[in-house]
Amino acid sequence: MINQYLVCLAFMALAYVLGSIPFAYIITRVTSGKNILEMGWKKSSGSNVAKNVGLWQGILTAALDIGKGFLAVFLAKEYGLPVSVQIFCGVMSVIGHNWSLFLGFKGGRGLGALMGAMLVFSPATLIIILVPTIVFAIIWTASVGTILSLVTGIFITFKGGLNFEPIGYLILLSLIPIFLKRMSPIKEVLESDKRNELMENRLIFDQDTVPPFRIKSLKKLFKKD
Repeated sequence: MINQYLVCLAFMALAYVLGSIPFAYIITRVTSGKNILEMGWKKSSGSNVAKNVGLWQGILTAALDIGKGFLAVFLAKEYGLPVSVQIFCGVMSVIGHNWSLFLGFKGGRGLGALMGAMLVFSPATLIIILVPTIVFAIIWTASVGTILSLVTGIFITFKGGLNFEPIGYLILLSLIPIFLKRMSPIKEVLESDKRNELMENRLIFDQDTVPPFRIKSLKKLFKKD
């Protein structure tokens, strides 16, 4: 029994290390010589890399971030560990991404790692969950779409009472590290004269201000043409 617990802890530790691999930082350094933590919104995410380094670098980063979340859960599943341990391995990969062992506990939002973990449990469910994020990324901001996607994931995996499908538990447990990271650096929020406004904007929009609707920009673009 003790050995089984140690094995489970070892896999969760491995999941954290896998999640900690800072692909955004590595790819940015290799391709541009710059530090992604000093660019854009100072987070090691595929979106930050795509916007401030290059599109293909951002796509590669996102794919690798998804891959490490996938691997963290896949290894636990292949070893035959309980589903509960597989879920915690997914959460640990998210935590590792957000507070990377290799970046002085800095990181991104963990959404790529979360997607990879969900992919192991149910690719079909993941596709449904991603719809709000894709739609809102086009018309407004992906950050709002992400919230709706997480809510959608919890809703469609609900089985009654406190019973969810594995993806539902994975999302519920991952909400804490995801939204804590949205608030970072928390010191700025606590010291701000507009604390409540800043807290609200970061939690909802993942930035300090309310972003404009992209659909308006698209309309202007079509009118010019």
